Amino acid sequence: MVRNEYETDPRKTPEWREAEKWYNQLHTHSVFSIMGGVLISGSAAEELNQAMEEILQVCPMYFPAWFHRGEFMLRIGRTSEGEEFIEKAFDYVVKIVEDEEEFRQILSQRMGNLEKLLRYDLAAKYTEKATRLFPDTPAFYDDLAFYILQLPDRDHTEALKFEEEALEIEPDNDFFINNLGWIYLMMGNYKLAEENFRKALEFNLDNPGACENLETAEYMHEHNLSYFDYLLRPADMAQLQALLEYGDFQEVARLCKLYNTDRLEGFKIHHLQKGSLLPHEILNTLQPLKFFINMMEKIVDAAEDGFFLLESIDMFNEKSKPLFYQFILGVDHIYEELLNDISRSLAVFYEFLRDINQVTSSQYDRFISRTQPLITGFSRKIEEYNQIRHDVTLEEADREEKIERLFG
Repeated sequence: MVRNEYETDPRKTPEWREAEKWYNQLHTHSVFSIMGGVLISGSAAEELNQAMEEILQVCPMYFPAWFHRGEFMLRIGRTSEGEEFIEKAFDYVVKIVEDEEEFRQILSQRMGNLEKLLRYDLAAKYTEKATRLFPDTPAFYDDLAFYILQLPDRDHTEALKFEEEALEIEPDNDFFINNLGWIYLMMGNYKLAEENFRKALEFNLDNPGACENLETAEYMHEHNLSYFDYLLRPADMAQLQALLEYGDFQEVARLCKLYNTDRLEGFKIHHLQKGSLLPHEILNTLQPLKFFINMMEKIVDAAEDGFFLLESIDMFNEKSKPLFYQFILGVDHIYEELLNDISRSLAVFYEFLRDINQVTSSQYDRFISRTQPLITGFSRKIEEYNQIRHDVTLEEADREEKIERLFG
């Protein structure tokens, strides 16, 4: 690539250096949510976005700020602005960055952010442009294949073609071979999927993805399942109970975490494929759910409580009050907004399970009728709870007694 618009590297100008210094100072503050690793959308993020706009007034070509603003706009649902800013950012990268390795690193980071934002369409668009700019970089073809695989309006054979192009450049890359197997699995070709997973393990026995994917493929093959059906496969309750009786609580926790993760992935895939929720709306449901599940998996003691499965709506109906009480106690400083977001997200998730006949309408209605008044009652007490929780003048026993009395 030859720079044809700027006689000198814009990154050597005083304006760029000033913008970079300012950006780095701001970027030391976290802009990622604790609830799932996606850009936050609160007042702090609004202020950061305003700062990025001011940085761009100093140096309009400073593409990290354009990327940041675009990602923020996409996260809060201002889609057209977000897409416009991402386009500007990419165009400046193309004009400014000549080194292939530097270009690849920038693209990898920013496309990774678009992936977190569930904007696989944009990630595919710019990665496809990258393959034309650097046609001998296999990682671009590999990434492009993955992004295309996520899009309902793109043919899986396109993904297959790009993965094969990556392998033409690096035929012994076990990660590419593993990814080729995954594409075959998504196409329903169990035989070729398993062959490629085994081949990847022959090249690298320590490839964790290939090992896990082979197990998944063999299960799907045995039960003749699509990947979506696999994600929502019935939990093996007999196995979990046997492990509990044997005392292998670590394995119980691992399996429950796997089931919970798969259910959330199924939720995401369902709404992306159907278009029933926009990407930022899916994230608005998944983030609080992931945070809640992570806390519950730490709080629920397998030795005493059994196991925690998100899909167990009857368990929520029976134990909703003590579960939410334990959750509140487990969070260092809880906000009413967080509690309401978790309640709403659980309702949206169980509505999804109801719509695909994983739970009944009566189970769902019972959950709503029990949970909403419970959360409303808890929410009224959150401010007083936080005051008690952080009152340094109280002895621990007095603090616990006050909290128990507060929540009844």
